[in-house]
Amino acid sequence: MTLRRVLAVVALVAAGVAARDSAPRAAATAAGDAYLVRSLLIVGERIGAIVHLNRTPKLVPVRADEATRLAAAQSRAQRLLPPAEAAARGRAWRDLGFGSGTEPQDLVLALESDIAGMTFDATGDRLLVDPQRLLPDSGQGDPDVDPDASILLSTGVAPDEPTAGHYATHALLDGPALAGTVTTDALLARAALAEGTANLAALIFLFGGVGLESEVVSGALHPEDSLEGRLVSEALRTASPVVTHLLEFVYLDGFAQAASIARKGGFSRLAQERRLRLTTRDVLHLDRSPAPAVAIPEPAIPALLGLSAVDRDSLGEQGIVALVSLLTGKDNLGLIAGDGWAADALWRFEPSAAASNGSGDGATVWLTRWTSDEDAADFAYGLERCLQARYPGETVEGERSRGSQVLRRADRVYRIETSGMQVAFRVATAAIDEKTNPDPKKKGPASRPKPTKN
Repeated sequence: MTLRRVLAVVALVAAGVAARDSAPRAAATAAGDAYLVRSLLIVGERIGAIVHLNRTPKLVPVRADEATRLAAAQSRAQRLLPPAEAAARGRAWRDLGFGSGTEPQDLVLALESDIAGMTFDATGDRLLVDPQRLLPDSGQGDPDVDPDASILLSTGVAPDEPTAGHYATHALLDGPALAGTVTTDALLARAALAEGTANLAALIFLFGGVGLESEVVSGALHPEDSLEGRLVSEALRTASPVVTHLLEFVYLDGFAQAASIARKGGFSRLAQERRLRLTTRDVLHLDRSPAPAVAIPEPAIPALLGLSAVDRDSLGEQGIVALVSLLTGKDNLGLIAGDGWAADALWRFEPSAAASNGSGDGATVWLTRWTSDEDAADFAYGLERCLQARYPGETVEGERSRGSQVLRRADRVYRIETSGMQVAFRVATAAIDEKTNPDPKKKGPASRPKPTKN
């Protein structure tokens, strides 16, 4: 194929859907539903060959309207992150300055909704398909006036088939869902390589027939630029800045990293790496071996104050990059602050539900571990810059070199405490902070254990 022909096909597939007639298609008939089953079977067979598996996905397609698809996505999202935990996590994120409080729930729902037009049902056994997608007459019109027909004529693929291929790849390769309380870091890491793998297969499905498979695997072709962005989440264009930033990591960086892995060993190598790279640090740094797990014990002080943990999260390296980048407006500062991450645990502590009513009473404690003292210092500096950006003109007391800084406000007290390769960020009401850090001017020096010699 000549370069001119290649560029023409790419341009057509990228922009063709934009000219589609906006008038609704006719509702699917019984014959259309039979066509749907046959279409998914054919797509599944081709995807199985692309990912080098001698099987097709066990997935039953059914027609479902938007409300039904949304309800299924919500059911799966609430199973991953129950509403009470999502709300508590939102309060912790809000203490960090990471959004208004709805972002944890919004992020999980966006990932479970995935790309528009189709989604899995609540159990993952059926593919719910929009009644206007994958119809028998799709692409059968005049190529001069029907963009779908033009794309089908140029690539041999109907525009809805790559979306079906995306979901068929998920069904074949994703494996069991995450178990237990799902942290943001684990969720993002899994989603990034899962979505990257699904879109790598979908683009090979779309462009492979015209000799562009190598361009897909090389990363020269991107899902967000194909089929008017139908292979990435619509939430990328509508969500809050925090959720958008995290979804860009999942769909854009995830595809780039999946393609990079596939260039070295195809889909078999990609499947292996997906089992090993379980944190965003591991996804971001393919040149590094997966990081060993680091246990961070729950702090005891909140229990002494009558508070209990209502959520435990981990933002991971990518969460830290997003937090610092968004608050300071400095992308490079975010990258520096996140590099060297070894582990983190973000707790939200609150009194009983009857006492708190979600009012914000309680404390947020974020404990982090780093691979060097320098990395820890970089993160502490990033946190300081975040506080300065959130509250311009207010003073962050103390010095980073001494390992203790504090910003006091009427509603919250923010503390950054650095000790070697550990950094703690504590946010609490003034009353709770006073109990754990009494004012020496009022009560004399706080009683602190003397350091012991090693």
